[in-house]
Amino acid sequence: MQRYVSVALVIIALLFIPFNFGAKVKDLILLFSSVFAVIGIGLFAIWSILSNITSGIIMFFSFPYKVGDKIQIHDHDFPLEGIIEDIRAFQLHLRVANGDLVTYPNNLMLQKPVTLIKKDAIAEYFGDGTDLV
Repeated sequence: MQRYVSVALVIIALLFIPFNFGAKVKDLILLFSSVFAVIGIGLFAIWSILSNITSGIIMFFSFPYKVGDKIQIHDHDFPLEGIIEDIRAFQLHLRVANGDLVTYPNNLMLQKPVTLIKKDAIAEYFGDGTDLV
């Protein structure tokens, strides 16, 4: 009970102290809304990063495709077909047919349907000793 009383007294003090120094209600509302906006933006940014890292860990342990497999990502806006070159913490590296390197976020990789076209396709496309990097 003592803890609840002390917390209530601290909250009341934090509300009344600014008024003793001449702060207006509009100023306090502006301050609190700004603080909550910054906290909300920060949590959204952290959520995005944590989502990619968590997806990378899931892909590391239970992803049905591996480096060297040719896959097709069925994204409605930007469909991709390429060879998995690397699986990193935040993104997957795909080498497409024209030789471009495409990075695809891990969290989207787990959300979109993916088709395995060919296992170990890297030797077929880059069997001439070409350096992929």
